[in-house]
Amino acid sequence: MYRQHFGFREQPFDITPDPNFLYLSPGHESVLRSIIYGIQSRRGIVAVTGEVGTGKTLLLNTALEWLSKRTKVASIINFDMSFDDLLFTASVELGLCRPDEDFKKAETLRRLHQFAREQVDRGGNVAILVDEAQLLDHSAMENLRLLSNLETQKHKLVQIVMCGQPELETKLNQPDLRQLTQRIGIRRYIDPLAEPETYEYILHRLKVAGLKRLPIFSSQARKLIWRYSGGIPRKINILCDNALLLGFQLRRKSINNEIVHKTIKDLQWEAVQ
Repeated sequence: MYRQHFGFREQPFDITPDPNFLYLSPGHESVLRSIIYGIQSRRGIVAVTGEVGTGKTLLLNTALEWLSKRTKVASIINFDMSFDDLLFTASVELGLCRPDEDFKKAETLRRLHQFAREQVDRGGNVAILVDEAQLLDHSAMENLRLLSNLETQKHKLVQIVMCGQPELETKLNQPDLRQLTQRIGIRRYIDPLAEPETYEYILHRLKVAGLKRLPIFSSQARKLIWRYSGGIPRKINILCDNALLLGFQLRRKSINNEIVHKTIKDLQWEAVQ
């Protein structure tokens, strides 16, 4: 609605995880490179946690683009799946079976094992990325540990990335999952953006969206956005998007602290910082 008014090619603050808008803060870049390294170096299990809206899904989507085509990937958003459902979904994504086929767990594992060995022989790799992994139950997590045991004398055959909210950390720290925890080769946490990074993030997205007249948010407006978003990218996007919409409705060409204050009041947010 406001794109033409401000001169954007596309929406600058969509909340969909689009890799084209990726802003790599030092913390986010470190986590992304850890995911890539964990898969390429066959570390078995990589665990990534972070608060809601910190960019976990975006990092997974970016990892998919950065990985070599020799790595075959199944990317799964977990909506409280059983392990059998997760395994079958991964096998469908990897092309090992059709969605309408009905295989038991043993046969699906056999196909995955054979496929992974073939990939290793060809110099390739297999990875399963599980988003919203905090929803996995105890049985599913234990089965993922067993899946990570598929290996040759030199290599882990299947690399698993578990990505989720802080509740995932709570589950992983449970004593009865210590065997799984001991098999996690890399464990990373995504921090919210710092105040200067929040300002850079806003500027980055405006530039990617095609805005040539910068800055569009006043310094006081940016400071308010930092205070009320806490450096959480999704909250920054929601606040900036609503502020731009209000600015358009008021026929303003820039966003000042008054517009941001009104937006915050409409959203009924409390200050974080």
